[in-house]
Amino acid sequence: MAADVSLVEASEIDSERLAEIAKRAYDSDVEYGAPAPGGPQGYDSPAFYTRSLKYLGCYAVLLGEEVVGGAMVSAGGTHVTIERLFVDPDRHREGVGSAAVGLLAERYPEATLWTLGAPEWNTRAPPFLESLGFKQIGWEHTDPKVRARWFEKRIGDVEAIAPIGTLKDGMSNVTVEGKVTEKSYPRSVRSKRGGELMVANAGLEDATGRIVMVLWDKQFEVVKVGARLRVERGYTNAYGGVKQLNVGYGRLIILM
Repeated sequence: MAADVSLVEASEIDSERLAEIAKRAYDSDVEYGAPAPGGPQGYDSPAFYTRSLKYLGCYAVLLGEEVVGGAMVSAGGTHVTIERLFVDPDRHREGVGSAAVGLLAERYPEATLWTLGAPEWNTRAPPFLESLGFKQIGWEHTDPKVRARWFEKRIGDVEAIAPIGTLKDGMSNVTVEGKVTEKSYPRSVRSKRGGELMVANAGLEDATGRIVMVLWDKQFEVVKVGARLRVERGYTNAYGGVKQLNVGYGRLIILM
């Protein structure tokens, strides 16, 4: 761990500095496979970081007294996802990123499952994450424009992945794994905003049970019969008395 690295909860006054560092960090990814300078949505917007304070764990990474990076996480029970982690390019290869991940682990000692993703083109992410004990488990397909490697790190007994047989109507923040046993043909439905959407159902099962999974638009294309997949932070509901699993604002990972 790099000496003199600390992690402090970010506040609104940090937003401009975080946006400035994130822009430099993500734009530098052109050196590691990015097709052009740029980053995830809102990466260079102070307003984005201010809004994120309301629903994510947001931290400034300090080296001494200087802010040199940022980290954003979503946490639920024993499952923590690192949504973003960035370090000023001038501080790369100094162990700051590794130290920040270690400090995040201290912030969430109850976590037994850590997950995060990296775009397929990113050549520096895999060796960095593997050095910290992460391993790639599959590919994330939440964003149809970007295929991302999905990594996890398990600590002890992982309780965050729920057996399908235990799912009930009205659950949120659900993480499950299973095999796709069948898939219906898609049908067109009208969205609340007036547009047309394609929707289909798939059967997802594990050793404990089976549930109907709802597939929207591009999800239908990437979910194949026989594939193993994970839904992270999805939700359940019931339609016509049938229990359903939805990705919603969660993540869809096709397991390797």
